[in-house]
Amino acid sequence: MASIYLVRHGQASFGSSHYDRLSARGREQATLLGRYWQDRGHHFDRVVCGDLERQRDTADLALAEMPGASPKRQEDTRFNEFDHEKVAALMLPRLATRDEQVAAFVAGQIDRKANFQHVFEKIVTEWTSQDDWGSEMESWSQFVARVNTGLEALIDSADAGENVLVVTSGGPITAMLARLLKLSPETAFELNWSIANASVTKIRFNRQGRRSLAYFNHYAYLQSGADTSLITLR
Repeated sequence: MASIYLVRHGQASFGSSHYDRLSARGREQATLLGRYWQDRGHHFDRVVCGDLERQRDTADLALAEMPGASPKRQEDTRFNEFDHEKVAALMLPRLATRDEQVAAFVAGQIDRKANFQHVFEKIVTEWTSQDDWGSEMESWSQFVARVNTGLEALIDSADAGENVLVVTSGGPITAMLARLLKLSPETAFELNWSIANASVTKIRFNRQGRRSLAYFNHYAYLQSGADTSLITLR
């Protein structure tokens, strides 16, 4: 069986004017991931990431700790995250007309940081409730199709026993698991909310069509004793 290792990017700069840039903690997470693999003699036959800055930099920082153990990364935009800013911009006005918390969030009447997750979950539920948003934005079903087309292309071109690294984001990992495990959007996003930055999810596969989840959301290497400060979800 061959393996695809899915890595969520390190912590991005949430709340800043340039979200796509890794935070200092995100850079440390990516570096520690590379050291973890290097210490275990791990290697990859192919490395792929989306073209978002946080994805590229996570891959580069991890690979820098593994000299000679992995090839140069390639980019494939099919592994980019869905446009959460556009989704939020379009869903918030719809939700605000019927949801008091969302209306207060939009008006700045409640703490946006403290209420962000609750509101974003409502945004995602609204987004995934419709199969086609026309030219307004990519729908959940289109997103799942886009990401899994990229995954299947990797599988189709892989040699037997290859280890393939894909550095992506939480949404694409969720989309792959949704199809692999036949999950509803609601159940898939319950998994999404727990995917840690720089965590690893492993899928095993063969050319005969077998696909299986080996493990999900591994990030134990980020914890040192009782210190969990490097474990982040956003």
